Amino acid sequence: TTHPGVAPPPTSHAHPPPPPPAAHKAPPTPPPAKKDKPATSPPIAMSPTKNDGKLDPKRAKPWFVDLFDEDYLRTLPFLTPQATQAEAEFVIDAMGLSPGAQVLDVGCGYGRHAMELAARGFHVVGLDTSTPLLVRGGEEAHRRGLQINFVRGDMRELDFEAQFDGAYCLFSTFGYFDDETNKKTVANIARALKPGGRLMIEILNRDYVIADLPTRVWWEGEGCVVLEEVELNYFSSRIQVNRSVVFDDGRQLEQEISVRAYSLHEIGKLMHAAGFRVLEVSGGYHTRGRFFGNQSRHIIVLAERKDSAVS
Repeated sequence: TTHPGVAPPPTSHAHPPPPPPAAHKAPPTPPPAKKDKPATSPPIAMSPTKNDGKLDPKRAKPWFVDLFDEDYLRTLPFLTPQATQAEAEFVIDAMGLSPGAQVLDVGCGYGRHAMELAARGFHVVGLDTSTPLLVRGGEEAHRRGLQINFVRGDMRELDFEAQFDGAYCLFSTFGYFDDETNKKTVANIARALKPGGRLMIEILNRDYVIADLPTRVWWEGEGCVVLEEVELNYFSSRIQVNRSVVFDDGRQLEQEISVRAYSLHEIGKLMHAAGFRVLEVSGGYHTRGRFFGNQSRHIIVLAERKDSAVS
């Protein structure tokens, strides 16, 4: 979905601007949330998760359940159409996919990559827990005349069986959970792929961030100012982000984010244990097949499902 806790492009600043003067009247009340509307495409016949796309009400509410909405997208002005197109082309080329292939977008957000693939003739299922982003994706796909199955579901409970030619999980959408659950999630994706199906995962490179953190950055979004204080927990290898957002209508949000960062040997071992063999590692979308150790901010892993992944 996004790069939680990763500083935006060089337009960001080391120190936040002074806060605006106090308003003379209370800020306007935010508009009411939109009522949930079905996505453009009807849900697929097979339920994507073991609980029919509904999150387990007994599970404690984690940080990511309410974070990703329209307000969150306003804090990410650097997700440009040009970048999205380049990333989608990278996925298609590296995974060796042909138009007509069945593709699963794990943690699709509002479907910015899914729409690029659908426009090129791929059949895409986009899975995410965020109703606001799925609704936005369905509306945008309808506007563009694209057929995408947007499905609300939890990647931890994915229950497809050998249905997809390829799957991808980009922009640090992987790593939200504890280590055992992360491994289980990758194993679920392996079962969702056909024999020989390929998976691409993009994660934060621990060997890079260990020298880059802690840090404190701010930047301007769409009608808002964002401040992030980011540090690495050396014991858990989790990136901890404290995020403050001030909107031009006077609203303020305080958010916490926690994402697992992996070293290359760790993610390679995890992929193998979950039923994959690693084919290629890249350090960025402009350096396919080349990884520069602690100089690469990200690790983009391309892997192939081993025949034993599905019993």
